[in-house]
Amino acid sequence: MKRILITGSSGLIGNHLVKSLAQNKKYKIFAVDKKKFNFRNFQNIYEINIDLKNQKLKFPKNIDTVIHLAAYNGTKFFYEKPLDVINDNILTTLNLINYFEKKKLKRFIYAGSPESIAGATDFYKYKVPTDEKCPFVVPDPTNNRWSYGNSKALGEQAVILSGLPFTIIRYFNVYGPGQKDHFVSEFYNRIKKKKFELYGYNNTRTFIYIDDAIEATKLIINNKKAKNEIFNIGGEKEIKIKDVANIIMKLLNLKNKIEFFPSPEGSVLRRRPNINKLKKITKFKISTHLKEGLKKTLDL
Repeated sequence: MKRILITGSSGLIGNHLVKSLAQNKKYKIFAVDKKKFNFRNFQNIYEINIDLKNQKLKFPKNIDTVIHLAAYNGTKFFYEKPLDVINDNILTTLNLINYFEKKKLKRFIYAGSPESIAGATDFYKYKVPTDEKCPFVVPDPTNNRWSYGNSKALGEQAVILSGLPFTIIRYFNVYGPGQKDHFVSEFYNRIKKKKFELYGYNNTRTFIYIDDAIEATKLIINNKKAKNEIFNIGGEKEIKIKDVANIIMKLLNLKNKIEFFPSPEGSVLRRRPNINKLKKITKFKISTHLKEGLKKTLDL
């Protein structure tokens, strides 16, 4: 039986990944999070409530694969609590590496972030769609925005230099039901309060529905060719934020006028991944398109 430890199990990706992998009875899943959560309907999921900043970590023996998704995330926190973001993300990653570096681990899978490379496209005109070879760029260390991207870049480097067999995954704008800190959920929550405000309306992004992101992740987990490689996971259709907002308004049958506001300083104008490597190695295909995914997210 394969023994998989997943951190950040209460988050969007973590929660869906735990439940999806648990469908396979050949897996024993250890779901790790400092928050209490509930997987009572699954006999092969074992919950571990622990703060990963604690250096005295203790986990079950004979873990085959670690999937480190836990992170201090959310744009609001980048600006308001940058030191907490850096401290949490770096400490948790280093503590996990130090714990598992002497174990017989088959793979350490780390969730990096496109925030680490975002500065390369806007400030140094690196090609878009952005491939996995894009360099880390922190264009302005005095801007709180880059606290998250920098912490995730250091995390990637630590994992690679650790000597552990690794895979790095950079998720680009995953969305889905139950998500809190994302443009779709934030815009929807403002709508429910009769606040039709949209920030960064001319910025462009690609979006990937949670089910597709989980499928891509599972393909990576089970592929030997993914060892010691970096992968982008995301959509391929680039779309303006205001156009996504208009789709949401139409789905909700709303005709209110949207108020447009610029992005906070440091926001990235374009973000679109090149996922050719993912498709070549895993044969991954996107199955849920944006409008369908938004309907599911908004429970329509």
